[in-house]
Amino acid sequence: MSTKFFGAQTEDELRFSPMAVGFALALLGFMAVLASDALSDLDSRFRLLGFGMLCYAGVGLLWLLPRWHHDLTHWTAALFPALLVPFGVAWLHMPALLILSALPVVIAMGLVGFQRVTIVAAVESIGILLAAMAAPWLERPAILLALAAIWGTFGLLFGLYRLMLRLTNWSWRNYRQVLLLLEEARDRKAELEQVLEELVHTNRQMDLLNERLAAARLAAEEAQKAKAAFVAKVSHEFRTPLNMIIGLTDLAVESPDLYGAPLPPALQEDLHIVHRNCAHLANMVNDVLDLSQAESGRLALRREWVDLGTEIVAAATVVQPLVDKKGLELRVQCSPELPSVYCDRTRIRQVILNLVSNAARYTEQGWIQVTAEAAAHSVTISVEDTGPGIPAGEAARLFEPFYQGTVGVWQEHNGSGLGLTISRQFIEQHGGQIWVESEVGYGSRFVFRLPVFPPDAPVSGSGRWLAEDFMWRDRSTRPRTPRPPYRRRLIVWDQTDDLLPSLAEHSEHVECVAAHSLEETLAALDDCPAHAILVNAASPELVLPMVDHVRAIVDDTPVLGYCLPEQHDEANAAGALAYLTKPITRADLRAVLQAAGQPQAALIVDDDPDFRRLLGRMLHTLAPSLQVREAGDGESALQMMRGDVPDLLFLDINMPNLDGWQLLAAKNQDPILSDLPAVIV
Repeated sequence: MSTKFFGAQTEDELRFSPMAVGFALALLGFMAVLASDALSDLDSRFRLLGFGMLCYAGVGLLWLLPRWHHDLTHWTAALFPALLVPFGVAWLHMPALLILSALPVVIAMGLVGFQRVTIVAAVESIGILLAAMAAPWLERPAILLALAAIWGTFGLLFGLYRLMLRLTNWSWRNYRQVLLLLEEARDRKAELEQVLEELVHTNRQMDLLNERLAAARLAAEEAQKAKAAFVAKVSHEFRTPLNMIIGLTDLAVESPDLYGAPLPPALQEDLHIVHRNCAHLANMVNDVLDLSQAESGRLALRREWVDLGTEIVAAATVVQPLVDKKGLELRVQCSPELPSVYCDRTRIRQVILNLVSNAARYTEQGWIQVTAEAAAHSVTISVEDTGPGIPAGEAARLFEPFYQGTVGVWQEHNGSGLGLTISRQFIEQHGGQIWVESEVGYGSRFVFRLPVFPPDAPVSGSGRWLAEDFMWRDRSTRPRTPRPPYRRRLIVWDQTDDLLPSLAEHSEHVECVAAHSLEETLAALDDCPAHAILVNAASPELVLPMVDHVRAIVDDTPVLGYCLPEQHDEANAAGALAYLTKPITRADLRAVLQAAGQPQAALIVDDDPDFRRLLGRMLHTLAPSLQVREAGDGESALQMMRGDVPDLLFLDINMPNLDGWQLLAAKNQDPILSDLPAVIV
C-alpha cells in the first residue's frame, strides 16, 4: 500500500457527515430568530431575522443536495460557513463574528480533506476582504487578525496533518515489517530444519567420499611411480647402445688412421652429424632419467653443507667461454653474509649451470648477472639477462616437460625442453621454489629460493584414510537449500577513500572489500581469497611502490594500481572553504555552516533558479535567521558582494558570462572580498 493511498484512506476515516453542519446552522438560525424578537430597532431586527433565514436556507440546501450529488453536499457544507462569517459581519454590523473565522477551516478539514482546505481558506479570505469593502466601518486590525486566524489555523492543521500522516505511515510500515519478519522467520526455521537434515546426510556421504578419494589418490600415485620406473628402465636401456654409438663415431672422427685408410670427406661429415645427434639424444635420455627418478621419488639427495657462492663461481667459469665468444658481460654478485645451505651439491650446481647456460644461449648482446642474497631462513639466487624476453603465455609453461618456445629466438636453439622441468623438480625436492619474471624486449629473470635447513617430513601419509568397507549410498532427497549468490571479490586498498564510492554502482556484481592499510589488505586476503587487489594511491609517485610492496608479499593474486585524485584538490587550491557535490544533503550544509562560524547572510550564485530555491530552503531549515540572497550569474554576484558583503558564498562552476573559477579568482583579488569563505557546488 503506497503512502499516498494510505494518507487518503486516513483522511476518509476522519471525515464526518455534512448533516452535522446542517444541525449547527439550524441551531444558529434558531438563536438568530429568537434574538430578533428581543430587539426594538426594526432595522436590526430585520437584519438578524434575515441572517436566521439564511441559516435555515443552508440547512434546507444540505437536506436536498445528497439526492443529487454526494461531493457537492460536502463542498456546500464546507463553503457555506466560510461565506456565512463575512456575510454576517457585513450584514449584521457585528465585527465580533470575525472571532469565528478559523472555524470554517476546521470544519472543511473534516468535510473535504486537507488537500482541499486551501480552497475553503482562500474563499473565506476573499469573503472577508469583500466584507471589508462593503463595510467601511470595519477596522483594518480586525481584518488582519481574521486573516491571520484563518491561515494560522490552516498552518496548524497542516502541521497536525503531516504529523498524523507520518505517525500512521510509520505504524503501518512497522506493522507490515513485523509481518514480513514473522513470515521470514517461519520460512527460515523450515529451511534450517531442512538444512540440518541435509547436513547430516552430506556429512555421512563426505566421510565415504574422503575414504574413496584417498584410495583413488593412492592408486594414482602408484601408477605415477610405475610410469616413472618404466621410463627410467627404458632410459637405462637406451643409454648403453647410445654410449656405444657415440664412442665409435667419436673414434672414427678423431682417429680415422685406426681404420687403415683415410675416410672420404663426405663420410667424415656424415659421422660428425651422427655424433652430434647421438650426443643430443644421450643428453635427453639423461634428462628423462633424472626427471623420472624425481617424479617416482627414487631420486637420492646427497645432502651436505654447501657454499653456494663457490658453486655459482664454478658455474660461471664453465659458461665463460660461450659468454666471451658472444661478447657478453657476466656479472656475479654474492652477498658476503651468504650462509651455507644443507643441500645436494651436484643437483643445485646443475640447476645453476642450467639457468646460466640458458641465459648465455639466448642472449645475443648485453649482460648476464647472477645474484645470491640471504633471507631469514632461506637463500635466493637469481639469473638475469638482457635477452629477448619471454611472452607471458609461454612463461607460464616453461617448466612443463618437453615444452620449448614456439616463436622467435626459441626456435633457433635446439634443446630437450627438460632442463627447466628437472631444475624445478630438484628445487622442489629441497623444499624450495623456482619462478620466472620476464617481459618481451627487456630480458628475463629466473629466481629460485632454497631453505637453509631441510623441511620437516610429514607425520603420516594418506594411508590413514583408507577403508575396506567403503559403500556408496545415493541421496534419497534433493537439497532445498538456496544456492548463495556468487560475486567476484575485490580488495580495495584506498588512501583517498575515493575509489570505493566509484565502484558502488557495480556492487551488485562485484564484492568490494575496503582496506586502509597493507595490514588490513592482507587480513582481508587471509579471510577469503580475492580475484584482484586494487591499490589507489594519493599521488602518482606512490602507485608503483605500493603495488611492488603488495606483490612482494602476495604473489598469487593480481594487483592493479590506480591514482584517482581527490575531487576537492582544485577547489582547495583556489581557496574554497569546501567542495559539495549535488545532490547536497543537510549534513553537508550543516558542516559547512559550522565551518563558516554560523554566518548571518549568505549569497547563492547559480544559473539554475530551481536549485537556488532548493538550496535557499535547505539553508532556512538549518538556520532560520540566515539571510539568503540569490544571483543568476557571476557578474551580478560580484556586484552584489561589493555592495553588501555576505558572510558565506555558495558558488556554481558552470555559469554564463563569468564562471565559478573566474568569480572565485576575482573575489580573491579584491581586498574587501578576499576573506569571504566560498563553497564550490
